[in-house]
Amino acid sequence: MRLYHPQMSDSIAWHENKVPVLVAENSRLFMLFVNQLSMQSEGEKGPFVLSYEYEPVDIAEHVIMIRDYLYLPVDDRKLQNRFQTLLQSVVMHELQDRTASLQREISEYLEQVCLHMDYPTAFSEGEYVLPLLKSLKLKPAIDGVTPLERLIQYMELYNGLIKDQIFVLVGAHAYFSDDEISQLYKMAAYEKWHMLLIERYQPNHIDAEEIYLFDENLCELRVDLS
Repeated sequence: MRLYHPQMSDSIAWHENKVPVLVAENSRLFMLFVNQLSMQSEGEKGPFVLSYEYEPVDIAEHVIMIRDYLYLPVDDRKLQNRFQTLLQSVVMHELQDRTASLQREISEYLEQVCLHMDYPTAFSEGEYVLPLLKSLKLKPAIDGVTPLERLIQYMELYNGLIKDQIFVLVGAHAYFSDDEISQLYKMAAYEKWHMLLIERYQPNHIDAEEIYLFDENLCELRVDLS
């Protein structure tokens, strides 16, 4: 995967056991990068170009922007669609016998309801279990105790349901300690996640980071801290 912006002399590339960090010390450029990539991740057009093996791919399909580490939403339509597909697979295949039994029980219960009514009553035949589960609004849960645990769970959830995602973390160094960032990098290397950090200032030295730096005067530098 490679990510390019017209402001860059070359694209950002992901290498094994490396995490690219895009630093924009100029506040306007920082907000430009964050806002443009955020809008493109939601399906709007913009200047960023994401490519795989030099072929452009849809940023909205592959980029997850994370800016608030206290609130990690699981109601994203793309995530919910994959989750509901998984839920249907579990209900119809892994729990096939139990689902069939529940279907019969609901049908029998509805028949009893009709018999106890004072007026002629009928009900629609069909599938009951999946609509019931939908009405109960089953959804993924993030239950980690610490913000780092919750972030890792969130990324595990996305990576498990939707492949080939790039997690863009905005201002992570300002929120997490260096030790926590290092833990996150180790998990990313183990799970083979693609991550990109966008920072306002160059962070302290942490192994595995590749720094793509724009200073206050928009001069571009690339720093390998390995």
